[in-house]
Amino acid sequence: MPLRDLVTAEKPIPVFVEKCVEFIEDTGLCTEGLYRVSGNETDQDNIQKQFDQDHNINLASMEVTVNAVAGALKAFFADLPVPLIPYSLHPELLETAKIPDKTECLHALKEIVKKFHPVNCDVFRYMITHLNRVSQADFENQGFLSTTKIHQSVVETFIQQCQFFFYNGEIVETTNTVAPPPPSNPGQLVEPMVLLQLPPPLQPQLIQPQLQTEPLGII
Repeated sequence: MPLRDLVTAEKPIPVFVEKCVEFIEDTGLCTEGLYRVSGNETDQDNIQKQFDQDHNINLASMEVTVNAVAGALKAFFADLPVPLIPYSLHPELLETAKIPDKTECLHALKEIVKKFHPVNCDVFRYMITHLNRVSQADFENQGFLSTTKIHQSVVETFIQQCQFFFYNGEIVETTNTVAPPPPSNPGQLVEPMVLLQLPPPLQPQLIQPQLQTEPLGII
């Protein structure tokens, strides 16, 4: 189902996404390999099926692992008919990634994000903010959003510079380190500005130095 059919003006984040993120942050934010280590596939499928039957379901009552919930969240984005970042913006994203000056590159990326549909922006920001929190505990979890090295590098940039892209913060100087965590309730900050699904033929050298993450495609 298209992302726009899963949200409303009052609930800009899909309920399933919100429930999964809240469960993960409440119970397993520090779990090693949270998005890298696969959960039980049967449990992952059952989480979505149970939610489809009852949107008020309490994930904690299902006695599933945090990795299974993380896997269900990944599957949700993987199954979207259209990726969060529209294909029409991919060429511009790649050209921007070639800009050698870091500050200029980040400002240009910020302008691209403003071209997202408002629904996509809200969800992208929500997920990047969540992954920024996850990265405080386990940096390798950032592979959650990507399938190739260049995907990882782009997503890592958004995660590391979360404050700059979405909360009017300053650019953070990073050398394989993580930026300070953003505000605690990303779902309440919903200006149009937020998973990334770039086409396969992308080359890692087009982006800035890569961090050691494992590819785990979802967006």
